[in-house]
Amino acid sequence: MRRLLTALCLLACCAVPLSADEATSVENPVYARWKNHPVGTEVRYRQHTQAQGVDERRLMVYRLTEKTADQLTVEIRTRQEEAAESDETVQVQTAKRLFRLPPGVTAEQFGKPAGRKAEGQEELEILGRRLQASWTLSEVRVEAGVTEIRTWISDQIPGGLVRSVSTTPAVRSKTTMELLELRESALREAEKP
Repeated sequence: MRRLLTALCLLACCAVPLSADEATSVENPVYARWKNHPVGTEVRYRQHTQAQGVDERRLMVYRLTEKTADQLTVEIRTRQEEAAESDETVQVQTAKRLFRLPPGVTAEQFGKPAGRKAEGQEELEILGRRLQASWTLSEVRVEAGVTEIRTWISDQIPGGLVRSVSTTPAVRSKTTMELLELRESALREAEKP
């Protein structure tokens, strides 16, 4: 019995407590939605905006360019639908695996949109396959008035986004972002037996 108590005391004394940073950190949603896909994976979207007589279509390509156990990098290429690839703008987004929670935000609240009015689950047919998606309807106040945003997210899609529709009635604006194509890296094919 004495040996058991001694062992328990040693374990208690030697246990490494979590630092304050680790205790208030969660997995970054961007990292979580890309981590299971190989480098080179691309997701293509069309963004269609109609606002006060303007009708604009843009193509957006998100590509996983680097991935480690601690962070990953996604390249985002954007261009007008009719424009040449040489006219693309390129952004690079780096996402660390862990994200420190803002003060007053719990892990359960983190990653959920502000102004959430409704949410649910829905099965969608996208790119010839059936996906389980979570949808959220939220309302935010912007300079032009109230904007209503409906977003569909699926763990089956790298990056998560399946579709998004934003409307701002005060300026007669509607922006729709839809998934066009998913290209898994050739590395994924090489991994298959």
